[in-house]
Amino acid sequence: MTDGLKDEYNEASAAAYLHISAKTLSRYRKMGRIGHHRSPGGRVSYTLDQLIDFQLSTRIAPGQTGAAAA
Repeated sequence: MTDGLKDEYNEASAAAYLHISAKTLSRYRKMGRIGHHRSPGGRVSYTLDQLIDFQLSTRIAPGQTGAAAA
């Protein structure tokens, strides 16, 4: 690909793409917060679409706060 993006990312490169630690990404995966693929040998990988979906799911809308308004 000419834009430098690849189709599949391992745990370390996916974490770097998301600007989080590999340990945090692993925790999110185990919690079911991010989709992933596992090879027959047990290796975990992420597609670019899965990484983007995760980014969109964690985005906070402008004006939205952590607590609901009363």
